[in-house]
Amino acid sequence: MQGIKKAYVILGLRRCSLFQNRTGHSNFNFLVKDHSTIDILNCRYCTAVLNASTSGDNRFQNPKIASLLEVTVKEGIKPDDLLSAIETSPELMTKSPLQWENCFKELKYHGFTTKDSLQMLIHYPQLLNIVEKGELNSSMEVWLNCQLGFENVLNLLVECPHFLSVRGRELSRRIPLLQSLAKSRGKNVTKLLQNCPSLLFQNWKDVEAKLAYVEDVMKIDTKKENITKCYMFNRSLDEIKTRHVFLQRAGIYITPGRIKKTRKEQAQQPWSNNPRLSQITDTSDVKFISEVANSLTVEELEVFREMYSEQLDEENVSGSDDDSSDDE
Repeated sequence: MQGIKKAYVILGLRRCSLFQNRTGHSNFNFLVKDHSTIDILNCRYCTAVLNASTSGDNRFQNPKIASLLEVTVKEGIKPDDLLSAIETSPELMTKSPLQWENCFKELKYHGFTTKDSLQMLIHYPQLLNIVEKGELNSSMEVWLNCQLGFENVLNLLVECPHFLSVRGRELSRRIPLLQSLAKSRGKNVTKLLQNCPSLLFQNWKDVEAKLAYVEDVMKIDTKKENITKCYMFNRSLDEIKTRHVFLQRAGIYITPGRIKKTRKEQAQQPWSNNPRLSQITDTSDVKFISEVANSLTVEELEVFREMYSEQLDEENVSGSDDDSSDDE
């Protein structure tokens, strides 16, 4: 039985060698020189190449993919997952195996799993350049100094690896604003950014305008709604206004009043049946109509949006003129 296992390893090594060197002689001799000391459980690369070469997928015959396979299999990544990553982000093919290897090493050092590291590379191939330039350590230090919690930061960066390119000065200015918006530190801030990544870059006056409209015009208690779990900041102010007014004119949304009553009495108020903020801002047009305004149609929403956009344009122009006069 041991002889069979040894033969299987040697066959795998020969296939590895042929994969990397078409002559298949010198590499093979080097690889099998000390084959008796090889631990079969650690021969993931040769086994993976053996499986890949017999899978019928011609892409494994590409020398670049074969060289990347050597690196990724050592990290425990399946060949099919490598192909999927390259298919999703072809730019990864332009990076060298050494860049990949160093990137996995650095990310692992900072606490990221192999699975998370591959996901980060797929979503943000430029991460390889960040590591190569030696900028990852300083970027991680800046994020961890934000006092958002180690695990929270890791989870955020897995979802939004492009945040690693944000400069420390920009981050130090924006994080306090986000903490104020989320009305807390730590997980609420990172959750808010995971749901609405653009909050890290949006003009803050636009963010405040959206919040003011929801709180002051729609009269929604954002503490109860927990905006950190909402996607409202992914929408423009005009989009939020359009959906709100559409529901309001249809009699589906009634502006809440400020009446001090018991919980039972409040539940009997006409606005107690208002849709939740997340139902208004976090849904596609189809889901918005089917779940919130099922007496209406998507076509009616589209017609209203087109007509209401003209009114919004006039309001925006008027607002710009007022701002100009104030400046003067």
